[in-house]
Amino acid sequence: MLWLVALCLLAGTSQATEIAGVTLARQLEAAETTLLLNGAGVRNKYFLRVYVAGLYLPAASHDAQAIMNADEPQAMAVHITSSAITRARFRDTIQEGLQQSAGDDYPRYAHLLDELWENDSLEVNKGDVFHYYYIPGEGTRFLHNGALLEVIPGVDFKRVLFGIYLGENPVQASLKKALLGED
Repeated sequence: MLWLVALCLLAGTSQATEIAGVTLARQLEAAETTLLLNGAGVRNKYFLRVYVAGLYLPAASHDAQAIMNADEPQAMAVHITSSAITRARFRDTIQEGLQQSAGDDYPRYAHLLDELWENDSLEVNKGDVFHYYYIPGEGTRFLHNGALLEVIPGVDFKRVLFGIYLGENPVQASLKKALLGED
């Protein structure tokens, strides 16, 4: 399975786009579906470029709510661009984002990534790439530098995860706009 993911990632790099020094594939393959780069942008925090994120969809869309609710293959790519991002900081950022995205429903989702963070071999360094692939009927695959870390079942979790970036109160408004291809 890992070789298939690697092949898909390599195949998608033949046509690429560059944002803030990071090269993003213009397309990825997931569940026999070609996903196109819908938009990409930079996450800034405390005057640092923390990561570059790209949103991949089967067809272009500017409708954040429709994207989050869609039960179709989708993906997010997160390229770490700062050495200030450590495993602990990345974990905290994801958990805070989930809490913000889920609101009162956060307790339903808080524990779902515990196994991922308990993996002692998971390190986060500048240059690392995380992919979140949503596959209908399977769930959200978390990959780190092409290696599968975990699969979280259900479209509900995908909605909350993608809500970190696309929800009504996103992690960064300008990043949401960029992911939606609006800038």
